Amino acid sequence: MDLISQSFLAINSSLELDRVLSTILEAIKNLFGVVGSSIWLKDHHTGEVVCRQAAGFQRNVVKGWRLAPGEGIAGWVSSYGDSVILPDTRKDMRHFRKVADTMQVELRSIISVPMRVKGTVIGALQVVDKQVGRFDQSHGKVLEALADASATAIENAQLFEQANREIAERKRAEKKLKKNEKELKDKSVALKEVNTALNVLLKNREEDQVHMEDTIVANVKDLVMPFLEKLARSQLDEKQTTYVEIIQANISNIVSPFLRQIPMKFFDLTPTEIQIADLVRKDKTTKEIAQILNASAKTIEAHRNRLRKKLGLTNQRIQLRDYLMTLV
Repeated sequence: MDLISQSFLAINSSLELDRVLSTILEAIKNLFGVVGSSIWLKDHHTGEVVCRQAAGFQRNVVKGWRLAPGEGIAGWVSSYGDSVILPDTRKDMRHFRKVADTMQVELRSIISVPMRVKGTVIGALQVVDKQVGRFDQSHGKVLEALADASATAIENAQLFEQANREIAERKRAEKKLKKNEKELKDKSVALKEVNTALNVLLKNREEDQVHMEDTIVANVKDLVMPFLEKLARSQLDEKQTTYVEIIQANISNIVSPFLRQIPMKFFDLTPTEIQIADLVRKDKTTKEIAQILNASAKTIEAHRNRLRKKLGLTNQRIQLRDYLMTLV
């Protein structure tokens, strides 16, 4: 009774499953002094019974062995939930000889009892020996008492093991989440930096464009227009004078801020319509525009009407020139 009491205390002294199983088998060794003992637990995924821990002769051969439901004494006890005291293995067909053959030792006596948790069989506690008739009912009662205590200790250890796995998984998830948050933060900072750099580049590009346009306009005014004005004041015939006026008008159109900006506002205007719009802004009459562009007054008038339509001025009491003056 002292040994049994000490065994119960030892079995329930730990929450580590492997230690609990080893303690159970150590208690059996002290109580029974047998060749071997083992703990078989059900695998709920496959339905098999697995030797989770073994002690005694060639324990490593037995540990990890799997039995189908009802196979062998441990499989039968785990399936039907009844204890088995087998005085002679040669006289019972339920004995699974393959384990003994692998161990190269003949096991003649077996006692196997079910382990239950809240009425449900979770496996079997088994003791074996080479001596025939080694076990009786008194051994069965002691082993059943140990099985009850062992089942509770195993359940507690399994719950503890599961809780540790869940905690570890949660920690891994939290670590991964923090890593992802850091990566997102780093990417956000990087995107902001890229965005800032792009804004600077765009601003520099706009400034360079403005500077280039200003340079072109200044060069045209300083290097081209003066000579054209001198040419216009020189002795030219009527045709030459017209050509000079066209050249002056076209150069003015090229450097005109109005002509650089109006295509951005009205993408459907043709180049000719843009030219006419610029000349209208300069207060040129239909006849003057016709002369400058070498076209008929009727054609220029048709262009003016299309301009009003495209600019949304049809049936509105507003002068075309007044509206064009508001665009730039």
